[in-house]
Amino acid sequence: MDEGRYFPRTRLALGVYLDALGVNPNRYSLGDWADPDDAIVLAQRPEGWVVFYTERGRETVLAVHAQEADACADLLGRVGYDTYSLCRLIAGPAPAGEADQAFDDWLRDLGTTREDLAPEDWLYDDVPWVEGPLWRRYFIRATTARRLLAGR
Repeated sequence: MDEGRYFPRTRLALGVYLDALGVNPNRYSLGDWADPDDAIVLAQRPEGWVVFYTERGRETVLAVHAQEADACADLLGRVGYDTYSLCRLIAGPAPAGEADQAFDDWLRDLGTTREDLAPEDWLYDDVPWVEGPLWRRYFIRATTARRLLAGR
């Protein structure tokens, strides 16, 4: 392990750490969520500490670990540093102009603008699965949203 870097060794510690990072709690489950969907799950099972992906009731096992700490490190690596897991949807999906306006309105209501934010504080993408004009989504880093909302 890297010296000086924190690695949660239990599910309880991992949950606290992921919350501090701003990871969207819908992106993971630590075995206490009855029916997660489109999430990475860490669960203790007879075969060991299992990390799996679940979607629409189907499980895809990603790894099985003998130790809880190893399973925690695995889940952290899968969700703790994924850009979309660290962000919250603010505007869209909507036609680009509408999404642009909705994002700018949300920021203005919080007393800020895009220019006031660091580039890593927000992102957008144009969803490819909608026919016709591109539909856009805007996301903001969860820790940035917490900071902005605390300043209200």
